[in-house]
Amino acid sequence: MLENYTFSDNHVIQPAYYGQVGHPHQAFAWLRQHDTLRKVQPDDIRPFWVVTKHADVIEIEKQPELFASEPRPILGPEAATPEMREEVVAEIFKRLQDSPRLLEVLATAGEGGLIRSLVQMDPPDHPVYRALVQPWFKPTNIKALDRRLSEIIRQMLDDMMADGSEREADFVQDIAIYPPLKLITELLGVPEEDEWRILKLTNEIFAGDDPEMKRAADDPLSIFETIKDIYEYFSDITDRLREHPNEKLASYIANARIDGEYLPYKELISYYTIVATAGHDTTRNAISGGLHALLTHPDQLALLQQTAGDEDAIKLAVEEMIRWSTPVVQFSRTAMQDTTLRGQHIRQGDTLGLFYASANFDEDVFDEPFSFNIQRKPNRHLAFGTGPHQCLGLLLARLEMRIFFEQLIPRIEKMELLGDPERLQASFVHGFKHMPIRYRLRPAV
Repeated sequence: MLENYTFSDNHVIQPAYYGQVGHPHQAFAWLRQHDTLRKVQPDDIRPFWVVTKHADVIEIEKQPELFASEPRPILGPEAATPEMREEVVAEIFKRLQDSPRLLEVLATAGEGGLIRSLVQMDPPDHPVYRALVQPWFKPTNIKALDRRLSEIIRQMLDDMMADGSEREADFVQDIAIYPPLKLITELLGVPEEDEWRILKLTNEIFAGDDPEMKRAADDPLSIFETIKDIYEYFSDITDRLREHPNEKLASYIANARIDGEYLPYKELISYYTIVATAGHDTTRNAISGGLHALLTHPDQLALLQQTAGDEDAIKLAVEEMIRWSTPVVQFSRTAMQDTTLRGQHIRQGDTLGLFYASANFDEDVFDEPFSFNIQRKPNRHLAFGTGPHQCLGLLLARLEMRIFFEQLIPRIEKMELLGDPERLQASFVHGFKHMPIRYRLRPAV
């Protein structure tokens, strides 16, 4: 894998490079072999330590008091000088001038920006905010979701099959986006006619570095117009749900209280935002990445077809698909005091980038990590993170993927890729954006 490879700081984080090669496995493998904790300074991004080892990611994640999420929870480009930052802020204020409540949030945002969700929080806020929706994840709701997902996916596959003839589709845009989008919009109380709007907004939020996904390809600040739309849309939903509460997840968010008070405006809208984006984009990418892995490893597809009636076999396969695709590439933490890791002196204020896409292929944890093995057991992947920030929606993601492949695999009569898929230019949440396939499905049993 590393023959003739030359490491570059840009390879670990630059969105354009991800668009070319996908997860930069050569860069990560080189680091794990030669420099397991390296400080890098990519173009247009403040320096950070690249955390590549599975054990180190766990060690950092379990110590939120030492390694904080705020103020830099995600690695990405930013204004390089104070002068540039002043210009950017002035332009943002100008664009948001017709949204007084949002301007008020911006005026007090500081480094935190306009979104402060669970991802950005540390104790004591993080456990308090996380607990607000925990009661919703009760067995009766999960059972109802199981039934609803089965209906959604069965109908989608019936439509996909049509008359049973051989057909072509873009698996990502025509198929994979649908189940998680449908489910999350229902949970958020979004009417069916607005599903396209949520899809557009989530694409713009998570794949904003990709010209195809940006609201305006040549305008890096168009993301703030996306955020403005999100604030306005979920403000309206909140008003409705406070007047008429129900059992949807969105109602738990709208009516949540801390110390007897509704959530602050920024944290309220941010809660909807993290549910909408994380609940849709990541699962879509895992489904697409999982199918791509099966189609490029026909022996594993054949094995899954033989065991598709076994729920445990499907669950094992899903875990390997999640590890293989690792939709969330990285989060970052800030050292709150001087410390030592891997023999390196980490200074207070230093940023550490936790690269799950590296940890999930760590040779010290996974036998033959670059072999796609649907029977891998144990499979201690970190695709959902670990510690107090472990993904709140992991149960839903696993449920969606299990039901999707449980229903799809027995119905595949023929399926093949039509050329190479096209990848997102994104180094935070990454995956395929187009994946043409030719297929023929059989009716459901």
